[in-house]
Amino acid sequence: MNIGFVGLGRMGFSLARSLVNKGEKVCVFDLNEDAAKKLEAQGAQRARTVADLCKQSDVVFTMLPGPKQVKEVALGAEGIINNIPRGAIYIDMSTVDVDTVDMLSQAFTAKGIAFGDAPVGRLAMHADTGESLFMLGIDSQHLPQVEPVLYKMGTTVYHCGAAGTGTRTKLINNMMVLCYCQINSEALVLAQSLGLDLNNTFNVLTSTTASNGQLKQKWPEKVLKGDLSPGFDLALGYKDISLASNAGASSQIALPVCDTTKNIFRMALAAGKAGQDTSCLTDFWAEVNNCAKPRLS
Repeated sequence: MNIGFVGLGRMGFSLARSLVNKGEKVCVFDLNEDAAKKLEAQGAQRARTVADLCKQSDVVFTMLPGPKQVKEVALGAEGIINNIPRGAIYIDMSTVDVDTVDMLSQAFTAKGIAFGDAPVGRLAMHADTGESLFMLGIDSQHLPQVEPVLYKMGTTVYHCGAAGTGTRTKLINNMMVLCYCQINSEALVLAQSLGLDLNNTFNVLTSTTASNGQLKQKWPEKVLKGDLSPGFDLALGYKDISLASNAGASSQIALPVCDTTKNIFRMALAAGKAGQDTSCLTDFWAEVNNCAKPRLS
């Protein structure tokens, strides 16, 4: 297969690199030419435009920051819909809203082009090692073409149903993940303020039903050792939890914990935390409460 990959940010670069490392024929494009050049040096082909990338691809993946960028790349005059060959497949891996994924599905289906969505689960560190999880939404007839490619980038593929179900599943997944960020932060700041040995407390929390993947896997590698470089940028986290909140509003489903967490993310952004990892909420909550920042020794 000739694979096109558009969007080489923190997650997209690692996913595309996994394809290259597995010997796939990959053509890449990103507005950040440095990222594309790095992959070109590792064996990828670098496209001059999205249109050029599409014309030589059997399947095209996008991994972009949000709905605005996805619609521009997918539906623009020089974008995917007007340049991808008939018989090819387009898969969006970005985290977008329900209206956007449904719009894409309708637009590509109307032109006779197969469309699916495959948002990514797990952390950026898992993408680095080819261990991502994908929530795939696509007509089952296309699974034989799509699943083998996804397994070159990760270890787990859940077929959630038709196009759009992957995005819906991802919104729910990220709502829980991002709410854990605040729960973890409150718990650790309280432990610090009570004078507990944080290493002992952490061992207890990760050995009981209080444990969650963010606390157990991410927190020790990020904020609890003072590393706030963005594996998952707080601004993108705010975008994602806002998408979940909006989905609840449009479905008339009350999401009080989600909505409260969204507002806390907004407060942290206003306090200058943009560009930091979502785990920085622990430092933010410590600052709000005039408490020492929790760290593991």
